Amino acid sequence: MNVDNVDGMDVEIVIQEERSRQIYAELLCDFMFKRVFGSEENKDVLIAFLNVMLEDVKIRDVTFIPTEQLGDSEEDRTVIFDVSCQCTDGRTFIIEMQKGFQKHFRDRALFYTTYPINKQGKLAKTKHERENAERTSKGLEKKDFKWNYKLDPVIVVAILNFSFDHNDDWPQDRYHSSYRIREDITGEVMTENLRFVFMELGRFRKKVWELESVYDKWMFALKHIHELAEKPAAFHEAEFERLFLLAKIGNFTAEEYKHYITSLKHMSDYYNIIDTAVEAAEKRGLEKGLEKGLEKGKREIANRLMSMGMSDADIIVATGLSTDELNELKTA
Repeated sequence: MNVDNVDGMDVEIVIQEERSRQIYAELLCDFMFKRVFGSEENKDVLIAFLNVMLEDVKIRDVTFIPTEQLGDSEEDRTVIFDVSCQCTDGRTFIIEMQKGFQKHFRDRALFYTTYPINKQGKLAKTKHERENAERTSKGLEKKDFKWNYKLDPVIVVAILNFSFDHNDDWPQDRYHSSYRIREDITGEVMTENLRFVFMELGRFRKKVWELESVYDKWMFALKHIHELAEKPAAFHEAEFERLFLLAKIGNFTAEEYKHYITSLKHMSDYYNIIDTAVEAAEKRGLEKGLEKGLEKGKREIANRLMSMGMSDADIIVATGLSTDELNELKTA
């Protein structure tokens, strides 16, 4: 599929013809992922999704919070989450979608939690300063800053279009994992305020007639909805009625369809670069070759997206480059 110029009418006609048999959009491209999970008007779908992924919690409402997370100084790394939201009880959710294999994704997930955790300390400090300002205005003496370090939970939910490496006894068909910080011998949970949930689509191989739970249905939809001609009868829950409506390409406006095709192109470029890097690494038999190929590919995509006028924030999300790395490209 040639989509080098998504603004050209001839290209749009070609895309339309080639996609004419596709009824539903692919959920793992950035446009659809944020359309389904990151928009205020569709947050009922996100809430239903989180309540399935986290069976031991009950979420009634969420507020979306900025996805761009700034470090303490200009020199610190800036990260951009795919989706981030917060419950009224203070719990923060980071929802990430990773299209291709990333060697250190568990470390990346841990790194991401440092931002909302650090933010809680900053908010405590800001609250203290505001209270002191009020005391000063009333002629009262200021109080020293004291914080008991009580944290609200931070939970990462990651949808992975690949498989993690696990222990040898890990069942090949187990595609859900949930991690907390536990004591080595007794398994006692040190804190409930840090949790990681991973959904490994690479391990999910069930057919539609084998789906046993709502969790299975979510996994199937995330991986296969774009291959379906209609909504299967088994998907009768309210959230799937909404999901299939949101994913139906025939319901897109012209502008939404354009954004979808652009997002597909970025995803296609990403996979092509990954495949090329893997082939190069296999030929050399060196992991170093893979990492070098991936890094070069990210920069090639970033340059192409800049030439298309895409914003810095979207380029960072699409490529995984840091703000500093993107700025280096601009000045190169």
